[in-house]
Amino acid sequence: MSYSHPDYEKFTLEDFSFDSFFKEWVLFPTPEHDEFWIRWMKSNPDKIHLLDEGKELVIDLEQSKVEMSSDELKEVWSQIQEQVQLPKKSFEIQKPRIFPWRIAAGLVSFFVLALSAYWMISLPKKVEYVTSYGEKLEINLPDSSIVILNSNSKLSYYDNWEKQTSREIMIEGEAFFNVVHKVDHQPFRVKSSKGVTIEVLGTEFNVYNRSEETEVILNSGLVTLSFPVENKEGKIVMEPGDLVKFKDNKFQKERVNTSLYTSWKDNILNLDQTSLSDMVKMAKENYGVMIEVQNEAALNLTASGSMPLSDADSFLSQIALIFNVEVTKENNKYLIK
Repeated sequence: MSYSHPDYEKFTLEDFSFDSFFKEWVLFPTPEHDEFWIRWMKSNPDKIHLLDEGKELVIDLEQSKVEMSSDELKEVWSQIQEQVQLPKKSFEIQKPRIFPWRIAAGLVSFFVLALSAYWMISLPKKVEYVTSYGEKLEINLPDSSIVILNSNSKLSYYDNWEKQTSREIMIEGEAFFNVVHKVDHQPFRVKSSKGVTIEVLGTEFNVYNRSEETEVILNSGLVTLSFPVENKEGKIVMEPGDLVKFKDNKFQKERVNTSLYTSWKDNILNLDQTSLSDMVKMAKENYGVMIEVQNEAALNLTASGSMPLSDADSFLSQIALIFNVEVTKENNKYLIK
């Protein structure tokens, strides 16, 4: 017998937190759950924020029920002894004994302080990667996801993902992500300095976050994007081939050839009616060079094809050939005539 779903469009946050099918998806997801809810989000994009809040509420309620077992308590006690360098003693769950109140209070105080010290030592630590001009870096994340960090970029995250409800990354600059889909469906979130949040389960996508603009290009899978805007359209679902730009508190979505935006990770730049103006911007961002264009009309020239990526000198030399312009270098500055 097929399950008859309620009318989720009319659900409140409280309704979601008590719905058994929704709770199963959050806590014990299956491909069938994913298929249903991804389809529902595409049909109800204005309700995605409510769905996210419902997921967080279900997780919080579930975690509030968790109690430490005797085995876990023994393990914590063992680690506390190591941290405070006490002689090894066994810690067993026994029947209550009667202590003089002063001794009991002292033991409780010591245990609380030691436990606090243990948790402080176990706090997540910040991990950061930074690339210089002209440098690319391949990063293996704790969950085996892979990130290729482009030039002049920074990626950071807090470790200890296995004890967190989601995997979160901060990005400044540009990076290509190949995200592993975990068995427990732990969400993967990428946050830009402009307040844009990308949430995925497992997919490939490119994030460009420089100056005043953020761009997200989706190669495969599905992602949801959240924007720092107040209206209900502040969250959308992306499909493969989508490009979403966010600038000046506005966003727009269009269909593109993704290779034009992601080929850099393979040290190749694909062009499709790409302007000289865009190429100059790319040279400045990725190589940190100074460029002066003496013939501003040339900035409107366009070209198609592909070119290898290496160092700044090679990049500017190829620009000269492709756009049929003269490029010279004087006092660490390139001149385009």
